[in-house]
Amino acid sequence: MTESESPFSIERLAHSPDALKVFIALLLLLCLLGVLQFWTQRKKGDSVLLVGACGAGKTTLFLQLRDGTVHQGTVASMVENVDAVQLPAEKSGKKCSVRMVDVPGHPRVRSRFEQYADRACGIIFVVDAVDFLPHKTEIAEQLYEVLTNAAVFKRRLPLLLACNKADQGARAHTVDFLRRRLEREVEALRGTRDTLGGEAGGQRGSFALARPGQAFSFDAQARGGGPRVSAGALSALTGDVTSVTEFVRACAGT
Repeated sequence: MTESESPFSIERLAHSPDALKVFIALLLLLCLLGVLQFWTQRKKGDSVLLVGACGAGKTTLFLQLRDGTVHQGTVASMVENVDAVQLPAEKSGKKCSVRMVDVPGHPRVRSRFEQYADRACGIIFVVDAVDFLPHKTEIAEQLYEVLTNAAVFKRRLPLLLACNKADQGARAHTVDFLRRRLEREVEALRGTRDTLGGEAGGQRGSFALARPGQAFSFDAQARGGGPRVSAGALSALTGDVTSVTEFVRACAGT
């Protein structure tokens, strides 16, 4: 078919109102499909966020995942580390690329989490399994803020409690201990904030973690439509990060 024979040639469109209407309708449909695809991808998210308190090992884990080494060690960071991490896809054997964001754990810059939450497809909450007890309240407060974040709660983002420093042997608390203790700490914190009417530093637009009168637990939260929380041990320093790579693959859908 030549250009002059095309149903959408300029001459035919100029002299045929019906053809022009069809052309405009098709153009609008293509635009609509493009917008829907864009928003679907945005809703799903393309980033895995590394969050947690200072010294938990987030940057060490970030470097281990990205480079396979921690180089000469790390120091507490006040700025985000953002880069694509290449992981072999478990099913196809091909590598998958996942955008990873290492969010600083310092309280002064922790609010930057908000900037990345809308693009997240998963969250890795890194916990220092050795030095947990002295900082349990601070860790629980940060976890509470993440779990009640509107973008996290409404989209039911998967969250991994990454219990770091498992290479320390008996000095490191077990995954089960950390999970149960964090549930207790978050429940105590929830009670305090509920008593104060949400004025104890809760985020605007945050969501309740449990129904009134119901004790908080990660399982109950998931059953109630909240984020799904799993937990695993790892050692970012030695490269024993299987629990993390499996979680990232699942978030990326590979």
